[in-house]
Amino acid sequence: MSSSSPNNIIILGSGATGGYLAQELSIENNVTLIDKDISKINQLKNKNSIDIMAISGDAADLKTFNEIDLNSINFFIACTDDDQLNLLIAMYFEKIPGIQTVVVLKESKYKDYPGRLGFPEIRTFYPGDIVSERIVNLFETPYSWETDKIANSKALFLKVKIDETSELVGRSIHSLNKDGNNKWKFIAVTEDAQAEKLNYVKTDNTTIRLKANDVVLVLLVDEFEREFEKLYFAKEDIDITNIFIVGESYISENVAKKLINRKCNVKMLVSDKARARELSESLNDVQIIYGEPTNKDLYIEHGVNDGCDYFLALTEDDEINVLSALLSNQLKAKNSLVVYSKSEYQNIINSIGAEREINIKYSVAGEINSYIMRKKFAHETIIDEDTKIFEFRSKRAISLKDEPENIVLAMIIRGEELDSFITDLDDRLISENDYAIVVTLDQDAEKRLESLILE
Repeated sequence: MSSSSPNNIIILGSGATGGYLAQELSIENNVTLIDKDISKINQLKNKNSIDIMAISGDAADLKTFNEIDLNSINFFIACTDDDQLNLLIAMYFEKIPGIQTVVVLKESKYKDYPGRLGFPEIRTFYPGDIVSERIVNLFETPYSWETDKIANSKALFLKVKIDETSELVGRSIHSLNKDGNNKWKFIAVTEDAQAEKLNYVKTDNTTIRLKANDVVLVLLVDEFEREFEKLYFAKEDIDITNIFIVGESYISENVAKKLINRKCNVKMLVSDKARARELSESLNDVQIIYGEPTNKDLYIEHGVNDGCDYFLALTEDDEINVLSALLSNQLKAKNSLVVYSKSEYQNIINSIGAEREINIKYSVAGEINSYIMRKKFAHETIIDEDTKIFEFRSKRAISLKDEPENIVLAMIIRGEELDSFITDLDDRLISENDYAIVVTLDQDAEKRLESLILE
């Protein structure tokens, strides 16, 4: 993040989340990354050309931190695979004046430990809660590939794939935005929908018309979601009742509970016998199936077919999630969602026909970035490595008129109660005290926007 006075940040752990955070935060902050395996850090530095300080050492040995001036540190972020180590070292750093501590947890049972141990200031982020919420959001907008509630749930950010039978095919984006003046805005569309990596371009050209398989980004005022769905998707008659979940993680359990509350029929495939017994007791209305997550015959036996409305691959193994989603698509399940951590799996997920995917590290990193920059940003949502949503209360007037086209002013919310929504923003002007929602479509645009906000 860009700032006139960069933060000094220590990140413990260079796994998927820690490595990505180091990459994101090092753009304009001073980052020290610590891991037992220095080769992992060097690989990260060489691959992404990031400027960070690397320390090889065991965090349980406090001598590891001797070469750091701890009095200069603003944030300590612990995201190793060892929750107990993360909490232990966070408690050590919490006693140092001026340091704000953050812990990324693997297991839900540790979420309330900081408070119970007398360290309520330690901020915990649990991927299970973050990802579960994003999954359940999708069931509220089943026509969307991705749904994020933003602006304190006043708005929705949607990623929608245009089906060949959709009424949106052939519609000009200009006319769609005219329909939705101050209600919704089509922000960007894929330049090449068949490319392995989605590349979004602005939609301000009045000649742009939607084609089958296009993926479009839409910002929608929450109170008009039903009107939006009825206008453009009513004929699809989307009904989600039968759900098949693979995985016994907290994410799986949490999502199953929420779906039962929505009166869905939920089946869950679990590969650990002891965990299967636990879930049978805690999820009375869910059918628990014991077996391997890549057993095609088991899927056939338990109704993974065209009667399966949603197949959710939620194990903690990216490869298993991809393989199980591939099987569900072969068996004609209507929709599939894959949760994953490693970026290299994104292209594979798109290629096997999985309609929806949620990257854990993007979800968690976006929440942590927002927390660290909370005095300057209300929130940051990471859509992919290039595409991000920034929400902020502007402290001064900002003109985007002469700024790069890949900085898209999507919506402004005005009024003391933040109840006046504006989407017709051709002048690209943000007034003082406006709550602005801006989408950046590449990393250069992201850096430039951050510098404008923080000037």
